[in-house]
Amino acid sequence: MATQAQVRGYLLEEVLAWLLRNNGYVLLTEPASGDPALEMNGAGLTVRGRGARHQADVLGEFPFTPPFSLPIRMFVEAKSYQPTDPVGLGVVRNAWATVADVNEFDVGSSLSRYRYVYSLFSTSGFTDDAVEFALKHQISLVDLTLPMYDALRTGVEQAASTVHPYVIGAGSVERLRQLVRHVLGTADVQLPRQIPGRQTQLDTIRQFQSDLEDSFGGEFLLAFPPAPFVLALTGDIGRFLRHAELGHDHRINILRDTEDPTATGWIIRPANDSGPADSNDFSYTLRFSLPPYVEEWLMIHRRNARQLKQTNLATIIIYRLYGGIPQAYQLRYVPRPPPIQAVR
Repeated sequence: MATQAQVRGYLLEEVLAWLLRNNGYVLLTEPASGDPALEMNGAGLTVRGRGARHQADVLGEFPFTPPFSLPIRMFVEAKSYQPTDPVGLGVVRNAWATVADVNEFDVGSSLSRYRYVYSLFSTSGFTDDAVEFALKHQISLVDLTLPMYDALRTGVEQAASTVHPYVIGAGSVERLRQLVRHVLGTADVQLPRQIPGRQTQLDTIRQFQSDLEDSFGGEFLLAFPPAPFVLALTGDIGRFLRHAELGHDHRINILRDTEDPTATGWIIRPANDSGPADSNDFSYTLRFSLPPYVEEWLMIHRRNARQLKQTNLATIIIYRLYGGIPQAYQLRYVPRPPPIQAVR
């Protein structure tokens, strides 16, 4: 029987796959025609490396190919440990070893060659040595302990506690994945009728999906700054997209989120936004956080917050499929002007 922590991890990975799919990533759940690197085994999809085959529970293909590069595929791994048990160096080192191995696989005469990257999501944070290793080797870490992800963590915990009693025996984990993928529409799966607690599990996952859609629209925006990490943006995503359609290159302010009790949150607003958004305009607020140790690392190398924003957050690129058409949005940081002093 899978542990409840394992069930939380499985659910989280599948929900992250759904969020990525909504963001335009193509989810790969079976081998692609003519691609010698992808294979199936009893546990699902694997990616061949130079020295081993690597399990790919969630594998997303980026909808854009950067100039002078290869198409990008991303492994997604989620860990949902106890709050006092952050993800350590061993997990991050394994992620690095995986992408190092698969990127050296010899595809022979096939033209189906890709660059693989790795993103780790954790509901319990990461240890300092894990973060340092990830930054040096470009493994993306997303810390889900931060307040903006409360609904996601709570939903995973509640759903896992409900379905956990039914994840029993051989094949139970794969049946759970099939149920989740069926509800979220992330794969074309046929559900066997004889599944213990079938209706209870389906209802639980549907409620989880509905709660996430109510909380933040059922979508993250993955954003790419000129730094060795990615940002997972939440907030007024619909407003942002309407605003961005007015101009795919626009100026932004980046400010501390005064509503974040951890004091590690940031917000992004249009540079011409002089006040809170209302229903009659396209102003927006997007939220993101850097884990405290990542932020500390950056601040050590940049003397102050303004330098941080002018370098590591100077331009933020968001890629997205809109109506089936690839879109790219560039957000350019500009400092807010100092407040006008009253003249006496």
